Order: sequence, then structure tokens, then C-alpha cells
Amino acid sequence: MKNVLSAVLLYLGLSVLVISCSEAEPEPNCIAAEVIEADCGSGWYILKLEEKQSSDILPGGSYVGQLQGGYVTTDNLPQAYRQPGLKLRLALEINGEYSPLCVTVAIMYQAVKVKNVCVSSSAD
Repeated sequence: MKNVLSAVLLYLGLSVLVISCSEAEPEPNCIAAEVIEADCGSGWYILKLEEKQSSDILPGGSYVGQLQGGYVTTDNLPQAYRQPGLKLRLALEINGEYSPLCVTVAIMYQAVKVKNVCVSSSAD
């Protein structure tokens, strides 16, 4: 009886572990953005977020701080999407690790990472 109870508890414990590990990460929120131009740092591009709610950048809407007029900068925008005027839908996350190094800058924009390009459309 003790062996059966131990086997059942082991099975239940492993079942809970497998179920909890197999849960998919929630899909990132996609927001509308337009590629403006290259930023001062090599490989960095300025994006203007078209969404009124800038809190949709991070999953769960947890964004601390303000965006300068809805502008952000990124260094991992795929090569195919680096044309100024191109409108995209992107999933972004705040890049707290590094940002562009600019010699003279009037405004520093929040650095973000592009997690996914959801939909793209050419500029009107």
C-alpha cells in the first residue's frame, strides 16, 4: 500500500511539473510603428510609435517612464525593414542593457529591442 501511494504521489508531482513547464509564453503585444531615420549610433534606427497607449510596449503593460513624443530607438531592426517611412506592426521590449553612444544629442530616445515583426506595409 505504501508503494502504491508513493507511486501515485510521484506521478502527480511529475504531472504538475510537466504541465507547468509546458505553458507557452504569452504572445507579445504588437503596436504600430513607423521607421523615421537612422539614429546617431551605427545600426540604430528611430521608430515613431503610432499607438496612443505607450504602455503596450511590454507584456502586461508594465512600462515605467515616458517616451519622448512616442519615439524609440533600436539596433536590431531587421535589414529588410530599415527604409524610412515604412510602417510596421512590431512587438517591442525595453532594452535596459545598452543604448546608442552619441557624441552630441539634443534628445535621447528610449532603447528597445524588436522581438517580432507582426505585419508590415509600405508608406502611403
